[in-house]
Amino acid sequence: MNHSFFPRRCRKGSIWLLPVFSLFLFLFPIVGRAEEGTLSFYVTPEFSESQVAGSHSYFDMNLAAGATETLALKIQNASSEAIQVQVTPHTAYTNVHGVVEYGKDAQDPDASLSHSLDELIDPSGVIELAGNETKTITVPLHMPEDPFEGFLAGGLRITEVKEEQEETPNEGEGVAIKNEFAYVVGVVVSTSRDSVQPDLDLLDVFADQLNYRNVISATIQNFTPTFVNRMAVEATVQRVGEDDILYEASEEMMQMAPNSNFDFPISLDGDRFQSGEYVLKLRATSGEKEWSWERTFTIDADDARSLNRADVTIDSSLNWWMIGAIVLLVLLLGLVLYLLIQKRKQEQTSKNSEKE
Repeated sequence: MNHSFFPRRCRKGSIWLLPVFSLFLFLFPIVGRAEEGTLSFYVTPEFSESQVAGSHSYFDMNLAAGATETLALKIQNASSEAIQVQVTPHTAYTNVHGVVEYGKDAQDPDASLSHSLDELIDPSGVIELAGNETKTITVPLHMPEDPFEGFLAGGLRITEVKEEQEETPNEGEGVAIKNEFAYVVGVVVSTSRDSVQPDLDLLDVFADQLNYRNVISATIQNFTPTFVNRMAVEATVQRVGEDDILYEASEEMMQMAPNSNFDFPISLDGDRFQSGEYVLKLRATSGEKEWSWERTFTIDADDARSLNRADVTIDSSLNWWMIGAIVLLVLLLGLVLYLLIQKRKQEQTSKNSEKE
């Protein structure tokens, strides 16, 4: 379960645009929603003098290169039982839905990312709180030694950890750590608030799957150190040399983290992959900015076969009705052939008898 404190629609601008910048951060939620269960602790970020004016629910700081800043979190145990919590840093990335993730790490960080925020913030280790105790936890943020353009974005994930007794084959009982509840507090830092214009690239197009369903994925990259806000994407797929649109997808109000990429999915709506050459036409917009690409790609027979077998919406089992019909047809043809042979034999016997 996640409770999030992070900027969902951050517009980045120069110093004179700071009031507008702060206005666009209003979607930063103070209290996250519980997905299930009962919340056992609460988290409130405590801001230093470095906090940018107008940002009240996540860490937003413009710091000097090489500086060390302390990030403080007030954690209240809402239960009468003792609990253990841990703070871990993460670097923001863009998930497959076009949403910025602040409390997890990308499986493969984008190649354009020069500084990972999770490497600049020290984790807290496991901290114990007595029943109904409130404690302030601090973690240091170490800014890069050299100034940089744009923003570094990420988050602090605060999780409750519990020890569970588990049976092990050789040692009887062992201890395993299980995460129960989590808050995510966003972190955005910079060494300058000068404007950085977003820019995108199309890295790849390939046959893929999402949730065990066939899709064509288009890898969109934001290679700039700023957020891409209110992004809309329209995409179509055709066979090379043909005008008919086979598949299409569109999405609005997406957002990309600085220096990140994600695979935009174009669903096949239950269709099988067919090998061959295709062309993707994709258009992306953010505000007044617009990007368009046309990219040819190939789906080979082995990939199509493998993905089709893994697609849960495609029935790859044997069609017993068809098999039965084929068997019946073969039997009927065999019977007709047998009767024809027998008839010819009888005719030949009759002719031989007449000659005698």
